[in-house]
Amino acid sequence: MIALVLSTRPLQAKEYLPETLSVNQRAPEKVDEMNVTTYEMLIQRLREYEPKIILVVTQDMSESAYRWIPEVMGQTKTDQTLYILPKSQNDQYHLLVVIEELAKDSDWQGNISLLDSNLTFQEVADHIIGFVNPQSVESNELINEEEQEQSELSLLLAQGEKDDGRSGHVITITGPGSSGATTFILYHFPYLAKLNPEKEFLIVDINDDKGDLVETTRSQNHRLSNAKTAFQRKRLQESDLRYHIPYKSLPNLKVISAVQDQHKWSSNEIVMFLEKVKKEFDVIAFDMGELTFTSNAKIRLMRESNEVIAVVRPDSFSLNRTLQYTKVLERLPTKVIITHFDTSYVSKSEVEKYLGLPVLGVVPYERLLIPKQTTSDLFEPTKKMQKEFATYQWDLELIVSLKKRGLFASVG
Repeated sequence: MIALVLSTRPLQAKEYLPETLSVNQRAPEKVDEMNVTTYEMLIQRLREYEPKIILVVTQDMSESAYRWIPEVMGQTKTDQTLYILPKSQNDQYHLLVVIEELAKDSDWQGNISLLDSNLTFQEVADHIIGFVNPQSVESNELINEEEQEQSELSLLLAQGEKDDGRSGHVITITGPGSSGATTFILYHFPYLAKLNPEKEFLIVDINDDKGDLVETTRSQNHRLSNAKTAFQRKRLQESDLRYHIPYKSLPNLKVISAVQDQHKWSSNEIVMFLEKVKKEFDVIAFDMGELTFTSNAKIRLMRESNEVIAVVRPDSFSLNRTLQYTKVLERLPTKVIITHFDTSYVSKSEVEKYLGLPVLGVVPYERLLIPKQTTSDLFEPTKKMQKEFATYQWDLELIVSLKKRGLFASVG
């Protein structure tokens, strides 16, 4: 295996590509690495050797991304993978936008993976080679997940059709920090479950920043990571996952924690999980947490979702943070929910025009919206909230309000 590394520090090729244990072959595999220190050398070596792996460290790249990415993409083939290690999170986002724009009119068929910034040498090597530490090998049935995963950009730009045979409707809720996404979930989805007792609802906490939803519903002991062995053996469909029922009055609403616990979810595991729960639940709502595009698994989750909900506050920080990601969000089935909404401050149409994304609805601003103590008690939406909930038009048949004296309508 030949790997080509562009870095002005020649010794780094060996650091990024150590000898390690292959899951498939269960024996050390020698990685033949080449280090180039200039962009011109990179292009020349690409033509001469056709390496299986190309790693570009952008910290050592002087060329514009709009130039070097098309040229490198033009030199690669379907069995080659281009890995890009950004120098910072801002650089990572910039590269994401550049590649997305370039790929719109490109027929390039190669593989590309944009890594997280600030990774260690070993973390980069784990991503590139797709190997694991020998101590972590628990079963002969383990397979190389990294080699099977699609890259973030492939997921975002993929045009494949979804399988219509599965009935579960997947909704991913995300947004800038402190936008109120978790609070919205705790109020709205139990309310929907109450109005639709014949439908099964699942809430998945995959918010690695806080995990507030799991804490509030006391679902800490019901973890998706308990099925790790079933994931590894590709037998999740045969497993009975343990869900938590936080509210006795709502047996059709269940919660499970997918907050990372020494286990980083892969894109393939997300797909396996969705394939299982779509057959068991009518609505699957994910609390994804912070709006970000640095995780392959969460990118895959949004790509597989029927609806992506960006929860925003009508303030400059929240709106501008969301605006940074609109080039990607507009390629996903994204809608906006405005929390802390006050008509005297801003209108729905103004937010819609500013972000360029459709507004699904609002959550009105009210004092004492959050209980003083978060317990497993059901959060009851106020009359104002119920009135706004009645206007939501989800992309599936759901009763969204109770008919009381003609105030609210049932919307499908």
